[in-house]
Parts: sequence; C-alpha cells; structure tokens
Amino acid sequence: MTRNKKLDLISVLLALVAIVMIVLGIVIKVPAPALTGVGFLLIVWAFQVLK
Repeated sequence: MTRNKKLDLISVLLALVAIVMIVLGIVIKVPAPALTGVGFLLIVWAFQVLK
C-alpha cells in the first residue's frame, strides 16, 4: 500500500469519526465531542494539504 493510499484511508476514517462525533455532540448537547469532531476534520484537511 502506497503512502498516498494510506493517507487517503486515514482521512476517510477520521472524517467518518468526525461526522459521528459532531452528530453525537449535537444530539446530546455536549460541546466536547463536537469540538473534537471539528478538530478531526482539520486534521483530515491537513493530511490532504501535506499530500
């Protein structure tokens, strides 16, 4: 598996986790999971920029 494929896989998994955490934070009205989800989305963005 190439480096780019690994980064793509990590990005997809992080994005999925981020979406779940944001939805969870909104549903139970707790800001911590939502903020962590936003942080994960920023990490995904950084991975794409570094590629």
